[in-house]
Order: sequence, then structure tokens, then C-alpha cells
Amino acid sequence: MNFLAVIPARYGSTRFPGKPLASVAGVPMIQRVYQRVVASGACDKVVVATDDERIARAVQDFGGEVVMTSDDCPNGTVRCHEAVEVLEARGETFGAVLNIQGDEPFVHPDQIEQLADLLRKPDAAVVTLAKSMPDDPEVHSPHRVKVVRNLKGRALMFSRSPLPHGEGPWLQHVGLYGFTRTALEALVQLSPTPLEQRERLEQLRWLDHGWRIDVGTTTHLTPAVDTPEDLQAIEALIHAGDLRI
Repeated sequence: MNFLAVIPARYGSTRFPGKPLASVAGVPMIQRVYQRVVASGACDKVVVATDDERIARAVQDFGGEVVMTSDDCPNGTVRCHEAVEVLEARGETFGAVLNIQGDEPFVHPDQIEQLADLLRKPDAAVVTLAKSMPDDPEVHSPHRVKVVRNLKGRALMFSRSPLPHGEGPWLQHVGLYGFTRTALEALVQLSPTPLEQRERLEQLRWLDHGWRIDVGTTTHLTPAVDTPEDLQAIEALIHAGDLRI
């Protein structure tokens, strides 16, 4: 299976404009993500998909590859799909696509390998990761998405609320996805659903339409950046030696 890793990156984030170019310990966030994906060795090609020339220039400056996409992509999955279509128009082909969020500057190479391994399993079509979340105030944050799995490790529900009810631990969703090429093509054709719109979580659309999502678990500390405050907290962890850059 030929693997393509796409890192969707847009400049106009509502909560954190210019987030992909924000400095994380002196290095642009998008550069950290790109270099960690490349370091995994799990993908045959790695590209950043963006509609912004500032992001494109930054990626080109550190030697990365960029695919320009339209400025009206409603979500990262559609932007990934557009990038795949651009590359396929150039004659390239891929059997699988990994969607690595541009706000995961500490994504671990092992996690990229794990996504690829999950996607190689028989009948796998859509895969993602989660990690154990202790009982602390962060569990109530709507920026920390929780996932509930069944006994076979498949997603039952994603929510911004602390699910399931009761004492923890919970599983926090890690914003990484893997798709077979045929699954990606089908997913971008699905219509939105009320549950997806209520939670503002695209993956609920896939569940609502009957798609199976296999959820692997990871132990790596990979804090995502949703707000400027998240970035400040990460810088504090780096300064304290609790997070390796």
C-alpha cells in the first residue's frame, strides 16, 4: 500500500489566527509537524495542503512540499482530498492517505507508524488514535475531544463532553486519521448530520452514515494547540523539561 501523508494547514483559525506559523520553541509549528511525519518513515510522500501563500512559503523555506488547495474547504478531510486529487492529476497514485493535523507539533513518529499499521489490517477503512485521559479539569474542556470504544476497539461515540459518565479515566481523541483511498473518496461525499453539527465533530458524520472507525491507543504525550493558551502551556512544559522537542 502506497501511503501519502497530508498535513492540512489554514491561516484563518477562529481561535488562533496564523496558528501553523506560530513558533514552538523557536521553530514554526508546521515545520515541527512535517519533520516528525517524515521521521516516521511510514509514508511514501509527505505534503502540506494549504490555501495560504504565507504558509506555503514557510514550508518551502524549510524544504517541505506544498500542495495548494482552495480557500473554501470546510474541513481538513476535504482539504486532504483536494490535495490527493492534485497529486493524482500529476500521475501519482496512493492506496492510503494519512491526515495529520497541522496543530500537532509533538506528534510522535511511532503514532504515524501505528496509523499505517492499523490501516493495513483486513477490512480497515478509517483509523484514528486515542490516549488515556486522567480525571482532571481538562476532561471538561470542549477542546479535548473524548471517544468511547466498543470491545473490538471501534468508535461508538465522540464528544466534547466527558463520556462515559462516571469516574475516569477517559479516552482523549488524538487528531490523526488514516483512510484507504476509496474510503476517503466516499467520506467527502457524505452529507452533514445533526449530531455532527451539534458537537462540531466531523467524524460523527462518518459514524452516523454507518462507517466503522478503528481506534488504536497511544501513550505518547502529544499536546495539540487549539488556542494561544495551549501554546503557552506547551512552552512551559518544554521549559520544565516535561516535553522533549
